[in-house]
Formats: sequence, structure tokens, C-alpha cells
Amino acid sequence: MKKIFIVFFVFMLVISSALVYYFYNYSNKLIDISKIKTDSNYENVVYENIISDEEYSLESDFIGILEIQKIGLKATIKEGSSSEVLKKYIGHIEETSKYDGNIGLAAHNRGNEYSYFARLNELEKGDIVTYKTKFYERQYKVDNIQAIFETDWSKLENTKENKLTMITCISNKRNQRLCVQAVEI
Repeated sequence: MKKIFIVFFVFMLVISSALVYYFYNYSNKLIDISKIKTDSNYENVVYENIISDEEYSLESDFIGILEIQKIGLKATIKEGSSSEVLKKYIGHIEETSKYDGNIGLAAHNRGNEYSYFARLNELEKGDIVTYKTKFYERQYKVDNIQAIFETDWSKLENTKENKLTMITCISNKRNQRLCVQAVEI
């Protein structure tokens, strides 16, 4: 009986360790919302953090600049959506295209020095978004705004048409994200 108990205990320990490892790796690949504090004071939000030409040429993980005049946003896009990247930049979601097709972007909207998507919820269908890279500058028109579940990756699937998909948290809705999509015009 003791042997069965010991085997069962070891088995549960192995399973628990595997689950902890899986969730740790999974959470590092996603936007980390657990460290975001609710902050409704947007007066100190920084909407502009542009890299210099020298930095752009030296850093291969800088992708471009996102500009949305309606909400006063102009910020650098950097490869990745880890907490480290999102502390200072708009993050490019690695599993999506960088230049053509569906380009996935993520950023904080509160509780961070650089909360670039703090006013993303103010966008409406028809608003213009500019995406600049070292290869081109494209204009996009917002055509879809909706709340999605944090596990819904369907909005980031590749498409033949060029579109931007911008994702951020929704206040007081832990398991949901605001998803704003814009198509090239």
C-alpha cells in the first residue's frame, strides 16, 4: 500500500511540474495581463516613442512605426509580444506577417509607462491607421471592432488582403481582449 501511495505521489509531482512548465512557457508567449494595474488616469500616458534612424538600422527587431492621428498615437513597433517588449513598444505578434497579409500588433492600454493602446477603444469604423516600415508606408481603414476571448486566435490568421489586427486588454474583463482590425486602402 505504501508503494502505491509513493508511486501515485511521484506521478502527481511529475504531472504538476509539467503543467507548471507548460503554463509558464505559454504565458511568456502571450501578452502578460497579470502585471497590468487598472488605471483610469490617462493624463500621463505616453503616446510617442520613436526610434532614430541609427537605432532602426542597428536593431533588426524594429519593424516600423504605427500612427493613428485620431488618438494621437505614433509609436515604434518591435518584434515580439513578451512583457519586456510591451514595456516600451508596440509588439508585433511573432506568428503573424510583418509586411503583407494579416499583421498582428499588441500593446498595453493602462498601468504602464508606455500604454500605447490606452485610447484604442475610441476608434470607429472608417478611422485611418498608418503603418510605416523601411520598405513602405501603408494606410488602413478600421473595418472591425469587437471583443474577443483571450484564447481566440482566429482574428490573427493569415489573409490574402493586407490588414492590421491590433489587440489589447479590456478593463474589468480579464478573459477578453479588444480587437480592432483595419484593411489596406
